[in-house]
Amino acid sequence: MIGPMALYFAYGSNMRTARLAKRVGAARALGPAYLDDYTLRFDKPGRDGTGKANLVPVPGARAWGVVFALSNDAWPILDRFEPGYRREAFRLARSCDDGAAREALEAIAYRYPSSETSACLAPSDAYLEHILIGADEHGLPAEWARAIRAAARAG
Repeated sequence: MIGPMALYFAYGSNMRTARLAKRVGAARALGPAYLDDYTLRFDKPGRDGTGKANLVPVPGARAWGVVFALSNDAWPILDRFEPGYRREAFRLARSCDDGAAREALEAIAYRYPSSETSACLAPSDAYLEHILIGADEHGLPAEWARAIRAAARAG
């Protein structure tokens, strides 16, 4: 039996539903959402020497991602795929197709401590592809896909 559900805000490669489901089993996508005053950077050092996605506070910015409902049993499994990240609760806005806020909700996202980041990292092509496929799969704004590509080149 699947236990109670919790909301997860994916903004990196886990936006790709097939990737997340392969990792944790059942994951129900609830749709796009955004987090104000944060942006995406690839400043979390990966084991392979590449940059992994991270949420970084930037006043006036907006970071898009996908909200999933996960079983509480899935969290310890997902933790193993997110070494070094810390779970944090965030207040998000779910979005309608036109980008207007529909509702506010609280979800958990993984964030890497800013004291341990590196500004000179870039994601691997395969990792970046997972992120862009996930963004497209869930209909995130085209300008967000451009921002993801720009963040990847900035490393």
